[in-house]
Amino acid sequence: MSKAANGLSFVEFQSPTLVATAPEGSEWIHEIKYDGYRTELIMQRGKARAFTRRGYDWSHRYRRIVEAAAGLPVRTAIIDGEAVVLGDTGLPDYQALERELGNPDSARLIFYAFDLLHLNGRDLRQLPLVKRKAALERLLENTAPTLTYAEHLEVSGKDVFQHACRMGLEGIVSKRVDATYGSGVQTSWLKVKCIKSDTFPIVAFVEKLGAHPRRIASLYIGRREGNRLLYAGKARSGYTLSAAKLVRERLDPLIISKSPLSEPIVKPKATWVKPHVLAEVQFSGVTDRGVLREAVFKGLREDLVPIPAKPQAPSKRRGPTRKHGVPSENILQLLPDAVSPSKDELARYWERVADHALVHLGHRPLKLVRHAHGATFYHKGALPQIPAAVHQLRLQKREGGEGVRVWVDDLAGLLGLVEMDAVELHPWNATVDDIEHADRIVLDLDPGEGVEWEQVIEAALALRDILEAEGLESWPKVTGGKGIHLMVPLESKITHDSGRLLARSFANRLAEAHPDRYLLSASPSARTGRIFIDYLRNGRGSTAVGAFSPRARRGFPIAHPVTWSQVEAAIRPDAFTIDRPFRAALRKAA
Repeated sequence: MSKAANGLSFVEFQSPTLVATAPEGSEWIHEIKYDGYRTELIMQRGKARAFTRRGYDWSHRYRRIVEAAAGLPVRTAIIDGEAVVLGDTGLPDYQALERELGNPDSARLIFYAFDLLHLNGRDLRQLPLVKRKAALERLLENTAPTLTYAEHLEVSGKDVFQHACRMGLEGIVSKRVDATYGSGVQTSWLKVKCIKSDTFPIVAFVEKLGAHPRRIASLYIGRREGNRLLYAGKARSGYTLSAAKLVRERLDPLIISKSPLSEPIVKPKATWVKPHVLAEVQFSGVTDRGVLREAVFKGLREDLVPIPAKPQAPSKRRGPTRKHGVPSENILQLLPDAVSPSKDELARYWERVADHALVHLGHRPLKLVRHAHGATFYHKGALPQIPAAVHQLRLQKREGGEGVRVWVDDLAGLLGLVEMDAVELHPWNATVDDIEHADRIVLDLDPGEGVEWEQVIEAALALRDILEAEGLESWPKVTGGKGIHLMVPLESKITHDSGRLLARSFANRLAEAHPDRYLLSASPSARTGRIFIDYLRNGRGSTAVGAFSPRARRGFPIAHPVTWSQVEAAIRPDAFTIDRPFRAALRKAA
């Protein structure tokens, strides 16, 4: 934990829960959502420090704010708020904030203070919000504009939200008047957003032809999906002249000759870069292919730690060193360390478990892991001969063109998949009668190096509680690998885009509350000692290993539904195998 000095420590922020509508009633007050950088000021012994959301000391960037805070008539204090720059319209301007961060003495930098956590040796976090805000207002009575008390409204939440959106604000935050302050995501603070915005790695830029000095015309951005970096769209607008030059300078040393994307796309005007720089991008929606609609550049995210992309490994699919007979066009991902059971073992297994397995695997399009010609791999492209008992579904692929997915509804179909060399079955989150709408979401807890199994269990239980608070029931599934899946059935079907965003919102609550334990990036360099909450198992065509599917791993474990009591008892992720599908091993995870 960061310390301002030998005394008060940085307090992890309370974060709001994202909801669709603002609450009503006299027990709620409403504040505007400031489009800036969340900041915590710590004052003691006549000095002040400023800390970011991640607990980094940014006092050098907020010099004027820090100096004003040091002059407050207090012995000690901790204030929660947002560093903001107002644009020409009088509203918070994210890009203007970015520009002013290069000038720590800028008079345009304003700290909007909305909570007081500590004052003169007293911890105020257990007091009701209204009392904390009243003390904060008295403290900041004569400090505006550098330190400005964040006003609130005690009227209809719906009216405040509609007015905020008409003004062009990002949204509002509604807070319970009687609530204490608790670190992490809390339901006593509710966030309603007028616009969608998120952080994405920059993968390329388009040069503004003939411009001197050089500047960008647009950016190509990416998104993480497991270990892959995929294309997420083009931000064509939102650049001021100074921002376009600044971004061009930042990207210049990162220029590379080839696309960093896992699935390269043809962009003749693109100058590719290492995806180490993050951009905040506003957008109106996301297509089923994961491409942002109406993407607008808002600024670079200098307050977040850049997550480097995983370097592309030499291809194992091509070249004279290949020792298997599978055409490269049929390999989505090679699994060189896989160990696959024989077809006879698989057939005997499916005969034992078919009735149980089809509840989870039947009537859903399937992605296959196959073992053929000496290789185990995620299959793509043309399928081998399909037995009559295995059904075919023709559909439009995300990348364009028509494709075929297989599905089954009985034991004969499962045995037919064995004849097609299928080992693992990864079902869609949609059924074959309505493939465009998800009837469930999945959250995959994937521990990095050095994470104990007890930490994975703790994360699963925390996510369960978050889901329950939103009225969603979940059931756990051990994966046969090293993690746990939370399966969340939905009462009403939703689009795949909405499913991915919903899953991300739940994952983000845990990651924002405990960034030292959880993250939403699959980058191996960032995952050591942390759990990757993989929400990208959701989306059109995205899958997770299905319940009762065998795994191509030593000992032939299977994915298996379990109870929350079994999770609390620390059941191992590989507790069930094809030889023991209904009786868990007693040995606990190490």
